Amino acid sequence: MKKIIAVSLLSVVMSSTASAAGNSVGVNYGLDWTGVLGLQAEFDISKLANNAPLAVQVVYKNYSSPTYFGGYKYSYTGFGAAAIYDFSSAMKLADKKIKPYAGLGLMTLSSTWSGPAGTNFAAANSGGLYFVGGARYALTPQFDADLNYNNFGGLTIGANFKF
Repeated sequence: MKKIIAVSLLSVVMSSTASAAGNSVGVNYGLDWTGVLGLQAEFDISKLANNAPLAVQVVYKNYSSPTYFGGYKYSYTGFGAAAIYDFSSAMKLADKKIKPYAGLGLMTLSSTWSGPAGTNFAAANSGGLYFVGGARYALTPQFDADLNYNNFGGLTIGANFKF
């Protein structure tokens, strides 16, 4: 199921039109104790929002624990979307390569637990608000580095490819 969602997300990203200036796809890694890996895609919707600096960010994140004593292992998967506001136009920063942003959206979470000899436990599903805030730094016209804080991964670093 995880592979299907990841392939679907990448297919949507690659098939979308590249005419909007703020479209990107990226990978990220949570630096807190969990080590969450994630994929994200961002689509510029400023033309739909009366030229407000807004984007929609779609995220897929996963955390898999190491195998604990006795063969127990668990994982969490999150899939969500958030509205992202780019503060760089309002802040008038001297360095045009820095783009601070914040966003709020919804995320659905699922978990899997397994034990020794393939023993599986019932999966728990939940959902709720997803928030993110951080800054991007343009490394080249096509790539930027991303440092943010979010509620599924904590402090997170990443890289985005703009198209």
